[in-house]
Amino acid sequence: MLTELLLVMTLGWMDADPVAEARARFERLSSYRLTLRSLGPGDMQIMRYGYRKPGFVRMDLVSPFKGAVLIYSPLSRRVRLWPFGSPHRHPGFSLSPDNRLVRSAKGHRVDQSDVGTLLANLQALQRQGEVGLLGETAIGEKSALHLIVDGKGRTTVGEVARYEIWLDSDNLFPLKVVSFDRQGQEIETVLMENIELDPRLPDDFFTP
Repeated sequence: MLTELLLVMTLGWMDADPVAEARARFERLSSYRLTLRSLGPGDMQIMRYGYRKPGFVRMDLVSPFKGAVLIYSPLSRRVRLWPFGSPHRHPGFSLSPDNRLVRSAKGHRVDQSDVGTLLANLQALQRQGEVGLLGETAIGEKSALHLIVDGKGRTTVGEVARYEIWLDSDNLFPLKVVSFDRQGQEIETVLMENIELDPRLPDDFFTP
């Protein structure tokens, strides 16, 4: 309890709910850009990821399908796919977000891939479970707050029953997330690197 109190005082929170504070800080952002690495049993994906409110998403794949580009617009509610890159030179394909061609191997949708959705999922699991504060550690060169959000067997978000998450100690933006199922088996590890908060994205970044 003392360790948790010291963490709260050090980071200047108004309460002891780091997940709620992380989501509140996300709500104050207008955009972000990062490199995302997703690792799962028999599956690895690397991409450059860009997001701008109210929900524009751009994914430039590095592995697999190097060069492919996906862009989601909340205005059309469609995903544009350029499987061989060059979105400025080719019209691409317009697909529904639930089309299997634009869903990940884990079934993730482009329109539900942002950090805001992740934090909402954490809160949904937390409401029927609990949050454990494990202290501060390092993720790469960054200091991070290490948490576990556990549904305690009462609820899941999709197939996720427990999240282990590392939040940047300076701004509470997620740096690493590991998800587990009811049996305690790891589903996926996601690493977020080269993070830019509120970058000035080019005008044609989401509308090439």
